Amino acid sequence: MRVCFKTKPALFFSFLFFANFLWAQVEGTMPFMKGLPQVTYYNPAFKPEYKFSFGLPGSSVFYQYSNNGFNYNDFISKQNNVLTADMSKLYAKMKDKNYINNNVQADLLRVSMKVDARLYLTFNVTAKAYTRVMLPKEMVGVFANGTDAYVNQSAALSPEAEALSYAEMGLGAAYTVNRKLTVGVKVKLLKGAMSASTQKALFNLSLSDTYAITAKGDADIKTSGIHNLDQNGYDAVENWRDFTNNNGFAFDLGATYRMMDRLTVGISLIDIGGINWENDLYGYKLDPAKATYTFAGIDANKLLDGNGDYTSSLSDSLAVRFKFIEGRIGSYYTAMPTKIYATGVYELRKNLTVGALLSAENFRGRFMTGFTASLNREFGRRVGASLTYTITNSSFNNLGAGLSFNFAPIQVYFVGDNILSAPFSYLSNGSYNSFLNSTQYFNFRTGINFIFGREKAQEKHPHSKTKKSK
Repeated sequence: MRVCFKTKPALFFSFLFFANFLWAQVEGTMPFMKGLPQVTYYNPAFKPEYKFSFGLPGSSVFYQYSNNGFNYNDFISKQNNVLTADMSKLYAKMKDKNYINNNVQADLLRVSMKVDARLYLTFNVTAKAYTRVMLPKEMVGVFANGTDAYVNQSAALSPEAEALSYAEMGLGAAYTVNRKLTVGVKVKLLKGAMSASTQKALFNLSLSDTYAITAKGDADIKTSGIHNLDQNGYDAVENWRDFTNNNGFAFDLGATYRMMDRLTVGISLIDIGGINWENDLYGYKLDPAKATYTFAGIDANKLLDGNGDYTSSLSDSLAVRFKFIEGRIGSYYTAMPTKIYATGVYELRKNLTVGALLSAENFRGRFMTGFTASLNREFGRRVGASLTYTITNSSFNNLGAGLSFNFAPIQVYFVGDNILSAPFSYLSNGSYNSFLNSTQYFNFRTGINFIFGREKAQEKHPHSKTKKSK
């Protein structure tokens, strides 16, 4: 079959490529590693290539970093072999809202099995944690531009942050409806361990024409599972049952559809749900009526005279007015960052495919998307490989790769986005510094699976048409 730009594959990939890109915190390479059982994490309708597999702790370890606003090179300058922070340079590079994210995951147990020709089941227990911080550009602007830029104006310094850790127990099923359509669903029980979340964090600086600076604050931070850790005599191991009180629920939905013999498309919604926090609940607030202070200037004479009482009174006044009020709070709810994956895979020839992925994530009302193009090859039954290019997080130099080595019953794999830039950096400069200094997006996943009974080609699509014998 010839590939023609008038065919449906070309139209599908063109739609993905010319979509309006924002920036998502998702994986680009992993959804194309069809030989790995973990591929079901991105669409519950995906069916792994092995009839049975399982993983023990360490079968999947994942780390991700992303920053949509700036990198190390954007604020560090080197002059005469001296490194200095250039706040003006950083301010020029930053976006109005700069999101810095870290994400870690580790599988504790995973099992997947083929029940019959139509049904495939999966089960996993995974420990997860992430932190997300939003820094407004004006937090740097105050230092980069000085106070003169804010005369008779105000600067809104309102950061946001959320950090949580939890365990996920998921049961999934993929069902082949007919030769073209497969649907999938995964139900997840979530057990929260610790959480900290800014419900509100408003800080404003204003400067009058007399250069008097007025600072105002209004904040509300909620936490769970953190306060007790700072108490004398509290042992988190002995009191591990405390951390089982935070219950949540989420689910994944997905489907794949064979549009033609060589083209398969997929769509999935991942992590629809959240956690209700009940354990060790403490809040920290600033009273907006009290958290305000006007700094008219410094009495130079008292400062030069070394008047300690004067400087102490200034710092004490600030500490009292902007002291957080700590207290017990009621339960609260945090939603999971819901993700969307739309995939298209076209078979150029046996064991060689090209793919495209449009990914999106919704987090606190912020909707982000990204794009990945991939080239995927299986070298017999032993090696699977993927080469990808991802546009995400305001960066366009993200070359990713995936490798799996299948020596049943052992399977070892290494997968990541923006990992090929590291060896290129070393070959060019003899170090990884240029890679580290320019990175805004990076993730890496590795592990060991135990695999049994690889599917044969005719078993993968049991309802496909076969030629009639003469």
